[in-house]
Amino acid sequence: MALQSAPGSAFVLANSAPSAFRGSALATAATGGLAPAALADASAPSSVSFVGLTAVGATLAAAASTRRRGQKVAEKSGRAAVVARRAETIAATAIANGNFTILVKALQKAGLVATVSGKSPYTVFAPTDAAFADLLKELGCSAEQLLANPDLKSILLYHVVGGSTMSSSLKDGQKVTTAQGGQLAVQIAGGKVKVGRATVTAADVACSNGVIHIVDKVLLPPAAPFDPAQQVGAGAPLGYFDPLGFSKKGDKAGFNNLQASEIKHGRVAMMAALGAVVQHYVKFPGFEDVPSGLGAVTTAPGTYGFAALFLVSGVLELAIWTQNDKKEPGNFGDPAGLNMYNPEMRQKEINNGRMGMFSVIGIIGAEVLTGKDGMNQLGF
Repeated sequence: MALQSAPGSAFVLANSAPSAFRGSALATAATGGLAPAALADASAPSSVSFVGLTAVGATLAAAASTRRRGQKVAEKSGRAAVVARRAETIAATAIANGNFTILVKALQKAGLVATVSGKSPYTVFAPTDAAFADLLKELGCSAEQLLANPDLKSILLYHVVGGSTMSSSLKDGQKVTTAQGGQLAVQIAGGKVKVGRATVTAADVACSNGVIHIVDKVLLPPAAPFDPAQQVGAGAPLGYFDPLGFSKKGDKAGFNNLQASEIKHGRVAMMAALGAVVQHYVKFPGFEDVPSGLGAVTTAPGTYGFAALFLVSGVLELAIWTQNDKKEPGNFGDPAGLNMYNPEMRQKEINNGRMGMFSVIGIIGAEVLTGKDGMNQLGF
């Protein structure tokens, strides 16, 4: 309004304004940043109005241009951030996200970081820390115990599928094969996608070498069928030796019963072999006239001693040392606290028991043929 009044009004606007206005940014914008002298020299009304309008227009145009440049920079920055995220590998994405600390530790422990960092595309159903917390509570163990589990790698690979499988390509009833070798059933209902027992809470997190689908549960592969060839006792030098096929795959109860019987026979045979040596030199009071070897069983009072041992053994087996289905075959505890019942000691006991059974058979067979007890057979 002031710029369209009397000649020189632009100068009046700039110089008659209150002192607080004169130095303000708005005053500078109104005068186009020109000094008062320059405005005072403008004589023609039209030229004064034109100069003032031009200055204001130029300022507004500059401001609009600055806003457009800022908007473009912001848009470009946002696109760059998206591209940067997609340029990260599956492993890098999981590491950068604070919700996958246990998963990352598990990948490192199992040696799978390089696998999900390579060029081969993978689809990972990634459980969060909350999902792992639920599993630990369910199993009643700590994170350290889970990471030390020998099946950790198998569990992790059960969450990995080859190729980049986006959620839009999944179909209800579909089964996807995992890197562990198992299969996951896909269920789609009510707008939710489930794989196995887990629900996908966030889908299609794109990475440079695949895609991540975040799930709310840790997927556990089904237990492998019981295999007798993988149990303790299938050791060197023969490995798994069952030429008559007594043990069947999947028949854990039958195998445990057979192994418990083998361990008992082995323990008896080891004591019998030791007895065959000791009885040659040691005679209990009242048994001085009892012969060594097989004659000790058929000659009184040795016969009475054998009957007593037989009864005591029956009581121990039926009432005290009873087999517990929740424990390993032959595990009747460790009363001395020597930590003897571990896989290594179990293997040694089974091998020694087998040797003891062969030894007793040899001692008995040789005495039947030669009439000599175990030590006489060795020349003593």
